[in-house]
Amino acid sequence: MNVSKIRCADRHTFGRALATELRRAIFSMRFLLGVVLILGWACFHAVESVEHYDRAVFAGVVQLIRLGLEGHQSTGPVLLAIATIPYAFSYLTEKECGFQQQAMERIGVMSYGICKAIAVFLSAFLMGAAALWGFVGILSVLGIPHTVRYEEVKDTYAMLVATMGPGWYYAAKSFLLGLVCGQAALFSLMILTWLPNAYVGFLAPLIGYYTGECILNLLIRIASGSFWRLVSPAQVLFGQPVQDPRLGFLWTVLVLTGLSLFFTVCFIRKMGKEYS
Repeated sequence: MNVSKIRCADRHTFGRALATELRRAIFSMRFLLGVVLILGWACFHAVESVEHYDRAVFAGVVQLIRLGLEGHQSTGPVLLAIATIPYAFSYLTEKECGFQQQAMERIGVMSYGICKAIAVFLSAFLMGAAALWGFVGILSVLGIPHTVRYEEVKDTYAMLVATMGPGWYYAAKSFLLGLVCGQAALFSLMILTWLPNAYVGFLAPLIGYYTGECILNLLIRIASGSFWRLVSPAQVLFGQPVQDPRLGFLWTVLVLTGLSLFFTVCFIRKMGKEYS
């Protein structure tokens, strides 16, 4: 067999392994549970903020999304723990039952790690995006309008509603929410390679978030400045790190994508050392 046929077979095996991982990650009750939990979490915050239907109509869908996803910084990080539910724990389950060793022998450690990381990220990403669009759908059925008052949303992501239409805002917010969930799930996956415990994996994103906030608060006391917003976990994950919404969107995407790649590399390297 020549080299090209071997490479083709390797790509085919990798593709089948990835497709299997994605089916297991997305078409599962865990995925649906994650969507329902995020949807319930957003609805609870929105209802708690407006209380009456007339106030909800006055606020509009966009403002309710902001209240539901961004208006409760104290409970917002719970979202990071929910992000681990769809597929992050599959690594631990497969390791304990012996399936992981068999899979690595068949497709290789590197291929297994890449497939696992992609499936974990995409399942959490799609879970967050689906939950936000579900929230929009529920509010639309209830008759909540999609309009906003420009003076109230100037210099925020919601400015897209007034300038380009609500669909662009919902797309941007669902994309950002998906990235937040995806990097949280990958962080949990990375931690599980060092501490293989389901409870640790579930709480790891929360602990990492609050640890980052504590370190940032100490640094601000040493040298205060507005530039700390660029690396603030609260601003990057649940707010707007840059006043200009376009630059803020690009910066957030860059940071979350970079974190996701870093967590993936750390996960694969640690797993490779363990099985080398």
